[in-house]
Amino acid sequence: MSATTLLTVEQFEQLPQEDDVQYELKDGKLVRMANAKFGHERTKFRVARSLMAYILQHPIGEIYSETAFALSPSRVCIPDVAFLSNDSVANGDPEHIYSGAPDLAIEVVSESENALELRQKIQDYLDAGSQAVWAFYPKLRVIAVYDQSGVREFRGDRVPEAPEILPGFQARVNQFFE
Repeated sequence: MSATTLLTVEQFEQLPQEDDVQYELKDGKLVRMANAKFGHERTKFRVARSLMAYILQHPIGEIYSETAFALSPSRVCIPDVAFLSNDSVANGDPEHIYSGAPDLAIEVVSESENALELRQKIQDYLDAGSQAVWAFYPKLRVIAVYDQSGVREFRGDRVPEAPEILPGFQARVNQFFE
């Protein structure tokens, strides 16, 4: 029987990088992330593009893709896309994994993703201070918006809203999945 060594964020940060392999840290254990398929990456690109266009017009923060966030001493998550307000950006140390949650975390949900693990990850973001988490379901063409008050689903021509995070953001659900 072998004992599993649990890692801290500091130890996780010191691990050597492997080509084409990404890990998250969950309860101190390494979790290998699956390789993303083209459709996943395409949706991620459309989300990031839409948010970048918004930020260029409203410079209230910055957009990140595949960036590690230390949500706790034993939890590191890498959302597909993340938004940090200017105040949050100022709190980051460029030499280390960002300590804390993004203001908005965005996950593009793959068919192979475990529903319970995804829901726990969303809760981890919220518990660590994210104001909202947007989960994009490309096969269903749905965006689920999670915040402290619960979850709302957006489809078709509806616009996902987060006025406290992205005031005036306007993008129809369909444009992410066309």
